[in-house]
Amino acid sequence: MAATYTIIVSTSFSAAHRLPGHPGPCAALHGHNFEVTAELAAPRLAGGMVADFLDVRAALDAATARLDHTCLNDIPELAPPTAEVLAAWIYAQLRERLADDRVRVARVTVVESPGLAASYAEDA
Repeated sequence: MAATYTIIVSTSFSAAHRLPGHPGPCAALHGHNFEVTAELAAPRLAGGMVADFLDVRAALDAATARLDHTCLNDIPELAPPTAEVLAAWIYAQLRERLADDRVRVARVTVVESPGLAASYAEDA
């Protein structure tokens, strides 16, 4: 099995959402302080790194800036605005900004509340 290097970068944002039709309290408008963690992987290092942490943080912050202090239901491509859908959407945003022939976005995890998280990854 080939070796893989991985880095992990996190950020956070605050947003509201509701899950219409959900049988529980999440059907009502409510908010979270979301934590987002991105993992990037590469089979070899360039300059001793998978990627520069600051570049990854900038891309992650750019991806989540559109979400911060919004109602996620107002962003059509996030329907329904669950942690799973958010993780996949942020993954796609990062893949556009960061992935190349050496580095790939390995996983994005969104923590909605302490102890409650969803991840999205694609096959390598």
